[in-house]
Amino acid sequence: MTKKKLPINGKTVGKVAKIFDMIPDTTRVIGEAVHAVVPLVDKVLEQNYQKKNRLVQLPNVVDMDIVEAQTHLEEQGFVVSKILAKPHQRYAKKQANEVVAMLPKSGNMEPGTLIKLYYVSQDVIEASDQTIVLPNLIGLPIEEAQEHLQELGLKPIVIALHAQARYANQQTNTVLDMQPKPNVLVSSVLKGSFVKLHYLTEAGLGESKTMAQKAATKRSTIPRLVKEIPKFLPIKKKK
Repeated sequence: MTKKKLPINGKTVGKVAKIFDMIPDTTRVIGEAVHAVVPLVDKVLEQNYQKKNRLVQLPNVVDMDIVEAQTHLEEQGFVVSKILAKPHQRYAKKQANEVVAMLPKSGNMEPGTLIKLYYVSQDVIEASDQTIVLPNLIGLPIEEAQEHLQELGLKPIVIALHAQARYANQQTNTVLDMQPKPNVLVSSVLKGSFVKLHYLTEAGLGESKTMAQKAATKRSTIPRLVKEIPKFLPIKKKK
């Protein structure tokens, strides 16, 4: 079959020309877009370059005198905040007004950055000499835990736990809990402080196992009772 040819006349050519006039010049559009973006890219690069040139090397001033450290950092263009550190055993050998920590640490910073300097006073140093880092003794034999606390200058108090089903699989004469217990809030205590050590005796373990067995039996009995309930219900006779 011969395909029909579309008639080409002046009107058809005019319509086609109008359509092409409505389609934007792709090359021109891309060129204009690139031309508009280039200044923005240049501006960002310029800002990054200026920012990089503004950065100042933040020196490590830990172990320096707090006044000297503050003066030195302020001359560099930083803003300094002095904070008195809390007593800790590691500060017992420090000097009064010594910087013991800083935040942020050394690196490239912008002028005007806030630098926190932690320092110690004589009172903090004296209190630090009286603090002991609290060890985690859970899981250690009770006698070994006692000796360790005594060596640190702390006073252990040994307390036998009451029998509970949850202790059925625990070991006897082992520290199962302690008070105070080291955590995020409590990391050190004063020298001479009392520390309670909780452990399980042989008798306590035996009672705990008995309690656990009774609890297991009770749990297994309930499903059987539920199955037996229909037997005690009255049977309806069919009419």
